[in-house]
Amino acid sequence: MRALVVDDNTYARAICSASLEKLGIGDIVEAAGGAEAILALMTAPFDFMLMDWYMPDVNGAGLMTVLRDSRFGAAWQTPVILMTAYASRDNIAKARELGVNDILVKPFNTEQLGAAVGRIVGQAQLAAGSDAHYL
Repeated sequence: MRALVVDDNTYARAICSASLEKLGIGDIVEAAGGAEAILALMTAPFDFMLMDWYMPDVNGAGLMTVLRDSRFGAAWQTPVILMTAYASRDNIAKARELGVNDILVKPFNTEQLGAAVGRIVGQAQLAAGSDAHYL
């Protein structure tokens, strides 16, 4: 499984990547912001993306707007887990409206991350008609 971790905080990216490795996800690409994530998504497919909401260059809302545009190519269907410390009603509603598949409130643990990955990968497999299961 291939994952993209997007966060402007180096420590947060490292913790997320380590947690994903504990979950058995071995192919992890890190991006320091939304613009870097867009380039990564244009380069190769990912099974899912784990991203922060507040980033300085292109924030989570901007990244989701680009990603969910069908003109973006095959990547527009990439499942997304939003991780945020600012889980206000407005932020959650905006994220859902823009196509975020799941939301994790920071701080979260590896078990919570694994559950979210299982939910979004399961959704993607159902949409694709696959009966294989992960996590």
